[in-house]
Amino acid sequence: MRASTQERSNVSLLAEHISDHLSVFVVAEVTDVQRPANGGLRLLNYADDAVCLADGKRLAGLMTNKHDLYGTGFAGGKIVARASRPNAVKEELINVTADLLHSLDGTMITGCDLNTNLEDMERLMALTPHVLAAVGSPVDASAATAHGTIGAAEAVLGGELNAVDPGRALVHGCGAVGGSVARTLLDHGWTVFCIDLDPRRAAIPGATPIQPDAPWWDLDLDLLLPCSVSGLITTEMSHRLRSRAIVPAANAPFAHPPLADELRRKGMVVLPDPLVNAGAVIADSIERFCPAAWRSARPEDVYKFVRLEVRNRARRFLQQRDQGLTVDAALKQVAAHPGLDPIGLSFGEV
Repeated sequence: MRASTQERSNVSLLAEHISDHLSVFVVAEVTDVQRPANGGLRLLNYADDAVCLADGKRLAGLMTNKHDLYGTGFAGGKIVARASRPNAVKEELINVTADLLHSLDGTMITGCDLNTNLEDMERLMALTPHVLAAVGSPVDASAATAHGTIGAAEAVLGGELNAVDPGRALVHGCGAVGGSVARTLLDHGWTVFCIDLDPRRAAIPGATPIQPDAPWWDLDLDLLLPCSVSGLITTEMSHRLRSRAIVPAANAPFAHPPLADELRRKGMVVLPDPLVNAGAVIADSIERFCPAAWRSARPEDVYKFVRLEVRNRARRFLQQRDQGLTVDAALKQVAAHPGLDPIGLSFGEV
């Protein structure tokens, strides 16, 4: 198990489509249909193809860590697309992605990511079966990620939300994941500060909205929950952060990976992001490997399963850290054993 911010050396480019207005890269571990790669389809206005591909490799490495950690039955992968006008290429993107997935013959499976949504996945699924995005299901992948994030926070707090004293939390990014996290904390009596580039999303009833350019890192907090962009926490911010713990739903929340260890040395609890934000891939594992239970399950059953699995693994990670293990060593101790059945099968047993 590698640290959460490192790439895996066996992540490579599997397929590509390049044009002057749309480039699409499938990046993943070399795998097969028995253990397909899994990762979302991300569409951004990258500076150029090289930047897009580099981001794909970084993200595929993070997905590899997450799948290995929870034993989902998948390998790590990502599909990244570059377009100067993302909204203008959606139809072409769907067609190109379907062709690329077909060319890989089931060794890569995708779902939603930045600037792609469930409607896009429905259109993609009409062209290719190699999609896992809870299409046609009442389960919401973002809600699963949010419940996993709450489970990780409960591990840090030492108990379930309804059994611990409410504190102060800041949620950075109040979209589908962050908004759900904020509302859950509010429901349990927490003081919650919300930041989002869109002020309407930060205006959650009961929360205190903060302007994006305000120095939020100076607030006294029990929990900081980054649910927005990668590289959010800069060196300057980290020197001034006053939070008991950081529980990141966002991938790679630090602008410079060593900042996380610097904060840990100062006594702050910082959970590795693959430990926190695995809710969607756990749900994918249920959908792929336990389809009968998936079809009959209520959303709240899936969310409860995700929350418990993340809470337990994060708790074991913190116990290993308390015994003096490094972050890497602790992750290795709590990672699923490669020979075990995918985690999704255990949902059927529950």
